[in-house]
Amino acid sequence: MNAAISLCIFCEMHGPKIIFTTQTYHCYDNQSSEKSKFYGPKELLKQNQSFFENNQYDCNACQSMGNIKFLSNEHETRTSFLSAQQSLLQDVGNLLNHACIRSLSCEVHPGKEGVCYFGDEYRGHVLSHTFTLKDAQARGFRRWCSFIVFMRDKQFLLNMWPFLIDNLKEVIKELQDFAEKKYIIEETECPQRAVRLKKANNSNSNTNCTKQPRALSDITNEKHVFVRIHMWLVWILSAGGRHFVEIFPMSLLDDELNYDMLHHFGGILETEEGFTLINAKPLINMNLSMDDAIDLEFNEIVEKSIIVILKKLKNALVKEQFRQLLYSSLTGVQILVRGPKIQRLESLYGLSSLIPRECRRVKSQATEYMDPNICNFIGVDTSVAVPLSCTNVCRLDIIPNDQKINKSEAHMVKWAGTLPAKVPTLMTKLEKSLDNEKLENSVLKAQFAALHEEWANIAKVVHAMRGRGHRGDLPALILSLGAGPHDKKLLDAWSMGLPSNPA
Repeated sequence: MNAAISLCIFCEMHGPKIIFTTQTYHCYDNQSSEKSKFYGPKELLKQNQSFFENNQYDCNACQSMGNIKFLSNEHETRTSFLSAQQSLLQDVGNLLNHACIRSLSCEVHPGKEGVCYFGDEYRGHVLSHTFTLKDAQARGFRRWCSFIVFMRDKQFLLNMWPFLIDNLKEVIKELQDFAEKKYIIEETECPQRAVRLKKANNSNSNTNCTKQPRALSDITNEKHVFVRIHMWLVWILSAGGRHFVEIFPMSLLDDELNYDMLHHFGGILETEEGFTLINAKPLINMNLSMDDAIDLEFNEIVEKSIIVILKKLKNALVKEQFRQLLYSSLTGVQILVRGPKIQRLESLYGLSSLIPRECRRVKSQATEYMDPNICNFIGVDTSVAVPLSCTNVCRLDIIPNDQKINKSEAHMVKWAGTLPAKVPTLMTKLEKSLDNEKLENSVLKAQFAALHEEWANIAKVVHAMRGRGHRGDLPALILSLGAGPHDKKLLDAWSMGLPSNPA
């Protein structure tokens, strides 16, 4: 996993400081089978931390490790995990220092202790977990700390939120247990609250020297605490690299583009700041696009464009009725289409393509009405009896030309529900795109595919967090993903197609 994980601490003398950082380094020379001492740039092992530190910050809490480094190797994957006080890459180190300050100052969880996300495309993306360690000599008898996970890829970082938080919480719990034991011993020997009250009442208290903040090894009473942290973070980076793979969203690739499989999926893709794109195995058919892999229900209209179908449907309906169809399709309300076969298939095909395949339960040529629990998209002939419109069923009636009365509308939507004051974000973006006459169909196709991938990913992450019991972290996670309370119905509906027990 290409990430940098740092442990930050709030020094009472010098503010937020990074005291430990672990990074991954890869070697892609597959022709050599020899084991190496280090699979990254060899000069990093000889590099000291002097260019990061200023002499005025020379205190026990800030200078945790000095020039000591810890190194672990995975010879099978030719990967090294190197830990030092600061990142040994100066540009990454500067970004981490900036993230450290934000993690322990302005970017805090509503309850101060907890998880939050911040970042942008220029300074990278950061997952921060703030916590405290008991310290009998600290202000308030506790020391503020945080773990920050730094990545360049926002979506990949947020997809890994459940995995990272689960494991970082285990690390934090063990550190807190160490600190708790030391705190109890010190308070038993000499209660610090009484000592401080006595000093406060002493007229000569101004002459008393304040003790320097203690190092983490003193707070936890664990001599090899940094070795333990190194091994914890190495496991997280290693396991993350094995189970989470960065891939290109296949639905964004046009059929005419010729991608070199060896270059993009088996070669080296190096990025700036010493990061490298994880090699992705060709798990997905390169020719797969959003218009392929269609249910057998739509064999007769397989060559028709979804964008053209939606535009045609939009023009045939009053604006409010089209919005009702969009909202119902995205939020799990059953879409019932009654009319001629081809027009019925087209409408169902266009509307059902707006949601993930896992969530689609389509019966395009049903001979009788079926309950929403059986199918969420159903098409019937005009002779089939259907229920009256209600909040759970949105009905689209397509009237054949030979049955039209005078100049009556050929398409009518009947739904007893009402649109909320603020519709889901995805619906708003789809509407704006369809209303923009300057966008060609090919551009709309790519944009719809990108939006589809984005919100499918958001639904998967939220579903995984909910399945792991992290309901307290959900509001912060949803906001970090660019969603809000008005997107809840959409996310709940899209989660219905995912496994009940997410890994």
